[in-house]
Amino acid sequence: MNIYILTEEKPKVSVINQLLDIYKNDFGGEYEITGSLMVMPFFKDDYFDFAYELWGVKVKGIERIILKTVSGSSSFMDFLFFVSENEPLQDDGNKPLFAVEETKTSDDESRNTGVYQRCSKFIFIRPYYEDVPLYMLYNDELEMHDDNRPSDTSVLGTNMLLTIGVKIIGKPLREWFHKFNTIDELIEFKNGMCRPPESNTPILITKYDDRIEISGRLDKPQNEGKIAHDPNIGALSIISATLRKLGWTGDIVITRHGVEQNYLTNTHGRNKFLYICNILNIKLDGLIMPPPAPFPSDYWHYEMASEKLASILLHIVAEDAGFKEVYQNHAGCERGYFRSPTNELITLPKKTPDGNNLLIPDLVFNDEFDKVIYVIEGKKLSTLHLGLEEIEDYNDIENLYIKNYYPKHKIKRAITIFGGNLEDLPDDKVLLYLREDGKTIINENDKIIKEIFDYCESLKNKMN
Repeated sequence: MNIYILTEEKPKVSVINQLLDIYKNDFGGEYEITGSLMVMPFFKDDYFDFAYELWGVKVKGIERIILKTVSGSSSFMDFLFFVSENEPLQDDGNKPLFAVEETKTSDDESRNTGVYQRCSKFIFIRPYYEDVPLYMLYNDELEMHDDNRPSDTSVLGTNMLLTIGVKIIGKPLREWFHKFNTIDELIEFKNGMCRPPESNTPILITKYDDRIEISGRLDKPQNEGKIAHDPNIGALSIISATLRKLGWTGDIVITRHGVEQNYLTNTHGRNKFLYICNILNIKLDGLIMPPPAPFPSDYWHYEMASEKLASILLHIVAEDAGFKEVYQNHAGCERGYFRSPTNELITLPKKTPDGNNLLIPDLVFNDEFDKVIYVIEGKKLSTLHLGLEEIEDYNDIENLYIKNYYPKHKIKRAITIFGGNLEDLPDDKVLLYLREDGKTIINENDKIIKEIFDYCESLKNKMN
C-alpha cells in the first residue's frame, strides 16, 4: 500500500508532517522519522514523472508516500489523503481517507480570509465524498497567541465548523470554542457581534415560522449584480450549512444580496455559490433561482497543463539543495509570506505606498552562499512573451522588500516554462523548461541551477 497526497498547493514538509500526525492520531497509522524530511521529485533519466516522494519517514504498512499536483473542478480542499495500492483516479470508487483545508492566516491578520473564505469548500466536497472526515489545519508557521481572546469572527467561524463536523488541527480549542447546540444560540451570537459601518450590509439572521433570512452582499463594487464576494460566499454558506445541521428544514433566503436576475439566467446555475444553494436549498430574495445545474463530473483531476508544474518543480529542487524560500505565489496557490533573513514572516500588501498594484512573482529564493536572490516568474510556453515582459516590472517588490531585507545580495530575474516539446530552451532568461512529456531542460549557463539539479541527482543516486 502507498499513501497518495493530492494537492493544488506546493507541498511543504511541515504540512505533510501534520497530515501524517492526523493519520497517526485519528486513523491508527504508525510512523517514525528516519532522517531529514524531504520532498523529492521522480525523475526517469531527464524526464520528470510529475510526482514527488516524501523521504525521511517510515510508515507501518506503507511502501511510499507519493505527492501529486491536481486541480479542482471548482472549490477544492487543499489536500486529499489516500491510502491505496494504486494511484487513485477520480472515477475508480477510491475515496480519500480524509480531506484537509490548510490556512496560514492568523486571527489578527485577516479575519474574513482566515475564517469565512474557505468555509464553502467543506460544503462543496460533500456531493463527491459524503462521509469523508474533514479537517481545518492551521499551519504551524504562524505563532498562535494563546493568551489573547480571539475575535468574535474567529469564534463564530470556528464554532460553526465544529457544528458541521469539521475537526480543527493546530489551533488551541480554548474555552470560547464549542459546537452550537441550537439555532437560536447561533442567531443570538451572530446578531450580537459588532456591526460594520453603515455603508456596508451587515450579515444578520432573522428567523420566521416558515423561513430564515440572512442578509449579506454577494456582489462587489467592481462586479455589481454578480456573485463575486468570496468572504461573504463563505460566510453565508457556512451559516446556512450550520442551520441545516441544527435541524432547520424551512426556507433559507439570502436578502440584500445585490445579485441581478440576468446574472442568474446567464450563468445557468454554474457558479460555486449556486452549486451550494442547490446542496443546502438556499434561495435569493426576489429572484427566480435557475434550474439546478449538473455538478462538475469530477471533483479533481491530475494537473498536466499549468505553468506551476515547472515553478513548483524548481522550488522543491532548490529547497532540497538547501536554498531558502523568500516568497512564493505559484499559479492557483495561496499567497505565501515574505521571509526575512531571520525568518520573520511579512504579509505583502496588494498596493505600494504610492497606490500602484504591487506586482509579485511566482517564486523568490535565496542563494546565501553566492549572495544572489532569484526572482522567478512561471509561465507556459504559449505565454513566454508575457513572462519576459512581467519580469521587467518587479522594481517595486525589489526596492521595497528584497533590497531592504537582503541589501548585500544581487538580484537575478528569470523564468520557468511549462508546455510544448521544444528541444532547447526557448529563451536565455529561462532557468528551467519542463516539456509536456516531462523532459526537463535546464539553463546550463546558470551555475547555481546546474548545481541544484546535479545535487539532487547525486542525492537520489546515494539514496538508491
